[in-house]
Amino acid sequence: MLVEVKVKVSRIVEGKTKKLSETYILNKEFFAQAEYDVQSLITRDVEVGTVDTFEIQSIKISQIKELAYNQQGETTFIATLKDVQLDEKGNEKALRYKVLLWADSLTQADRRAHDLAREGYDMTVEGIKQVDYIYLTEIEETEETNE
Repeated sequence: MLVEVKVKVSRIVEGKTKKLSETYILNKEFFAQAEYDVQSLITRDVEVGTVDTFEIQSIKISQIKELAYNQQGETTFIATLKDVQLDEKGNEKALRYKVLLWADSLTQADRRAHDLAREGYDMTVEGIKQVDYIYLTEIEETEETNE
């Protein structure tokens, strides 16, 4: 399951402390695993002097249901896709779900979202929003643990 961990961080940037709110996305089975991984990552930043203080604010199951297979791009976006289906009575029922994708611009994100929508049958792109999410992959977590 995809888990969101929100953290308040005091990062040291160019000698000045900036208070930020960061959101991490992890694919974990338990909240404790997600919390541990994020805490370990930020603790390393404290040890090297790029973070002054941090506090984990919340941990929850993400509304994001899928990660785009192509993780190329500098910016993260959430695309809301809508799939219209017929129920047993013949009434239309709209199902919406959110996909996290990467792109270098809103135009490129829109194109990628429409590509994803075409993979479904009657899917449309209902919206795209730029977000500042950090996705921690298993590889990054393993490499950082081994350093």
